[in-house]
Amino acid sequence: MTKKVFLGAAITAGFGLIVVIVLSLLSGVQHRLAEDEGLDLLGAPLWVVVGTNVGMLMLILGLVAMAGVGVKELLRRMVDHRSS
Repeated sequence: MTKKVFLGAAITAGFGLIVVIVLSLLSGVQHRLAEDEGLDLLGAPLWVVVGTNVGMLMLILGLVAMAGVGVKELLRRMVDHRSS
Protein backbone atom coordinates (compact mmCIF):
# COMPACT_ATOMS: atom_id res chain seq x y z
CA MET A 1 0.00 0.00 0.00
CA THR A 2 2.80 2.39 0.90
CA LYS A 3 4.53 1.87 -2.43
CA LYS A 4 1.32 2.60 -4.34
CA VAL A 5 0.75 5.85 -2.43
CA PHE A 6 4.38 6.87 -2.94
CA LEU A 7 4.18 6.08 -6.65
CA GLY A 8 0.92 8.01 -7.00
CA ALA A 9 2.43 11.00 -5.22
CA ALA A 10 5.54 10.83 -7.42
CA ILE A 11 3.40 10.73 -10.57
CA THR A 12 1.34 13.68 -9.34
CA ALA A 13 4.47 15.70 -8.54
CA GLY A 14 6.03 14.81 -11.88
CA PHE A 15 2.92 15.75 -13.82
CA GLY A 16 2.70 19.05 -11.94
CA LEU A 17 6.33 19.80 -12.76
CA ILE A 18 5.77 19.04 -16.44
CA VAL A 19 2.71 21.31 -16.52
CA VAL A 20 4.69 24.17 -14.96
CA ILE A 21 7.60 23.74 -17.37
CA VAL A 22 5.42 23.50 -20.48
CA LEU A 23 3.23 26.48 -19.58
CA SER A 24 6.26 28.58 -18.68
CA LEU A 25 7.85 27.79 -22.03
CA LEU A 26 4.63 28.52 -23.91
CA SER A 27 4.23 31.82 -22.12
CA GLY A 28 7.83 32.79 -22.89
CA VAL A 29 7.50 31.92 -26.56
CA GLN A 30 4.22 33.81 -26.81
CA HIS A 31 5.76 36.85 -25.11
CA ARG A 32 8.79 36.73 -27.43
CA LEU A 33 6.59 36.52 -30.55
CA ALA A 34 4.53 39.48 -29.35
CA GLU A 35 7.72 41.51 -28.75
CA ASP A 36 8.90 40.70 -32.28
CA GLU A 37 5.62 42.12 -33.62
CA GLY A 38 6.13 45.32 -31.62
CA LEU A 39 3.44 44.58 -29.05
CA ASP A 40 4.03 45.14 -25.36
CA LEU A 41 2.44 42.41 -23.24
CA LEU A 42 1.95 43.28 -19.60
CA GLY A 43 1.40 39.76 -18.35
CA ALA A 44 0.60 36.19 -19.17
CA PRO A 45 -2.92 35.14 -20.18
CA LEU A 46 -5.20 34.01 -17.38
CA TRP A 47 -5.23 30.37 -18.53
CA VAL A 48 -1.42 30.24 -18.31
CA VAL A 49 -1.42 31.74 -14.82
CA VAL A 50 -4.15 29.39 -13.57
CA GLY A 51 -2.55 26.36 -15.21
CA THR A 52 0.84 27.19 -13.74
CA ASN A 53 -0.66 27.64 -10.29
CA VAL A 54 -2.49 24.30 -10.54
CA GLY A 55 0.72 22.63 -11.70
CA MET A 56 2.64 24.11 -8.77
CA LEU A 57 -0.07 22.95 -6.37
CA MET A 58 0.13 19.42 -7.77
CA LEU A 59 3.92 19.49 -7.49
CA ILE A 60 3.85 20.68 -3.88
CA LEU A 61 1.12 18.26 -2.80
CA GLY A 62 2.93 15.37 -4.47
CA LEU A 63 6.20 16.24 -2.76
CA VAL A 64 4.53 16.63 0.64
CA ALA A 65 2.77 13.28 0.21
CA MET A 66 6.04 11.61 -0.77
CA ALA A 67 7.77 13.07 2.28
CA GLY A 68 4.91 11.93 4.51
CA VAL A 69 5.04 8.39 3.17
CA GLY A 70 8.82 8.36 3.57
CA VAL A 71 8.66 9.51 7.19
CA LYS A 72 5.90 7.02 7.97
CA GLU A 73 7.92 4.16 6.47
CA LEU A 74 11.06 5.26 8.34
CA LEU A 75 9.20 5.35 11.65
CA ARG A 76 7.63 1.96 10.97
CA ARG A 77 11.05 0.45 10.33
CA MET A 78 12.46 2.00 13.47
CA VAL A 79 9.64 0.54 15.57
CA ASP A 80 10.02 -2.87 13.92
CA HIS A 81 13.77 -2.79 14.52
CA ARG A 82 13.36 -1.94 18.22
CA SER A 83 10.81 -4.68 18.78
CA SER A 84 13.11 -7.31 17.23
